[in-house]
Parts: sequence; C-alpha cells; structure tokens
Amino acid sequence: KKEEAKVKKEDLKQIEEDLKKYGTTYKDVERTAKKGDRAEVDFEGFDQDGNAVPNTGSKNHPVVLGENSLIPGFEEKIVGMKVGDNKEFDIKFPKDYGKEDFQNKKLKFKVKLNRLEEAQSPELNDALIEKVVGKKQTLEEFMKEAETNILARKQTELKQKQENDYVEALVKKMKVEISDDLIEQEAYAILHDIKEDIEKRGQKWADFVAKAKTNQEDLLKKYSGEAERRIKIRLALQYIIKEEGIKITDKDLTEELDKIKGMYPETEADKVQKDYDDGPLKNQIANRLSLQRLFDKVLS
Repeated sequence: KKEEAKVKKEDLKQIEEDLKKYGTTYKDVERTAKKGDRAEVDFEGFDQDGNAVPNTGSKNHPVVLGENSLIPGFEEKIVGMKVGDNKEFDIKFPKDYGKEDFQNKKLKFKVKLNRLEEAQSPELNDALIEKVVGKKQTLEEFMKEAETNILARKQTELKQKQENDYVEALVKKMKVEISDDLIEQEAYAILHDIKEDIEKRGQKWADFVAKAKTNQEDLLKKYSGEAERRIKIRLALQYIIKEEGIKITDKDLTEELDKIKGMYPETEADKVQKDYDDGPLKNQIANRLSLQRLFDKVLS
C-alpha cells in the first residue's frame, strides 16, 4: 500500500516549540522549583550502607526540570525545593540503564539546590528567525520552508516503509530450502561485520565477547535466524528482479560510478575506480540500481 505523506498541525506546532526553546532566556527567581525551571544542583549517590558511590556526584550541575536528562524520577524530586534547600531521596535505576553496573540499583541521593531560574519564552517573530538561521527571513517564510522539509522527510520514511513491507510480503510468499552450511556462512558474515564495527570503535573483539559472557559458537546460533532471513530476502529479490525483467546496462553502471566519483576529491578518484574494477563496488552499484528500478516499477 502506498500511503500519502501529510504535514499535521502538531508537526508545525513542534517546530514553533523548538523555536521558542532555542530563544528561551532565564532569570533568577526566589520561589519553589517547578517544571520548566532551570536549576543548578549539587548531588551525590550513596549505597544502602551509607557509602558514597563513585561517579554519582556532581557540583552545580545544570538541569532543566522536566527534560528528563537525569535518572528517571530524579528531576521530580527537585520540584518544590527552594534555593539553599537540602533533600535526600531514594532512586532506583532503570533495568535498561546505559551503565550495566547501575541497572536496577537503588541509591540514596543527597541534593542541594544552589540556583533556580525561570524560563522567559521569546516571541515568535522575524527577529527570532534571524537569530536562529543567521540571515534575514520572515517567520512565514521559515515555516513554509519547514513544512516543505517535514513533507520531504515523511515522504522518504513512507517510501522506505512501503519498500520494507513489500520485501516482507515477498519473503512470506516464497518457498525455499536453505542448507545449514549456507546459513552458517551468512552468520559468519554477520559476525564479521559486528567485529569490524566493534574494532572501529577502539574495542578489542576478545574483550567484547568476554564482557558479553559468550563465545563464537553461541553467537553463530544467536544470529542464525537473521542469517536465514537475509538469505531469503536476497534470493527472493534476485528472483523477482529477473521475473520483472529488470536489467542494468554498462552505461547505467558507468553513469552511477561518475556520480560517486563526483562526491569525492579528485585525489580519491583512482581509489574509487580501483574498487569498481576489483568488483565489490560494481556489484554494489548494480544491486542498488536493480532494487531501485524494481521498486519504481512495482510500487509506483
């Protein structure tokens, strides 16, 4: 199914809210803290025995109450405090918290409110737009441009969804027998990609495996389902591309190669050409163009 992209009132309202947020200023106030205020707090976490827990403290830490930049439930505890107030409360970290050592952990926090500021929202006008974009532009022009960009993004998202739905439907209709050896080979390929990604981020593969308390055999089993799915998608698309008579010519390939070269500095052109001549890049281009033409034909 092809869905029509539409820009809703809520989308434009969010743009306006973001503009106001960008232009918001703050002034000191003497009252109890409420949601939307900017606060500066000292805090530190302690275990159930009263010992300070490393990496849980901060001084004059800035936080806008309600933005949920701190542990869930923490900012709500600051609401109602006044400058100079001290407060103690328990917080349980979420089970999916980013640092494993703190997942599901309950700590007692001691907090002091050092400063409280009230938000001053700006007017939505041409002056604010000039401040945001760095050039003279009316509010009306900015909102029309924003609407165009939102529509383009939604069209892209819906197109991707339509393509994904098509592939899923195609795979469900196919009947195929895939050998265990082929699935294992694909699982190895998945692990290879994961390993490369891990090492690019400066982590050793052996350390990653040890920390995850797993091994290569278990990982191969874990990704066997994804491996089988990838093979099915590949075979299904190869079959349907042939059935639909999709063909890519040498002219198509060289034109696409020239576009790719144009995205790189001239000094990189020879490297791009070598990648193409060696095969991998040529195959990638051919596969991408075939897929694009298939979707253009069957989903238009």
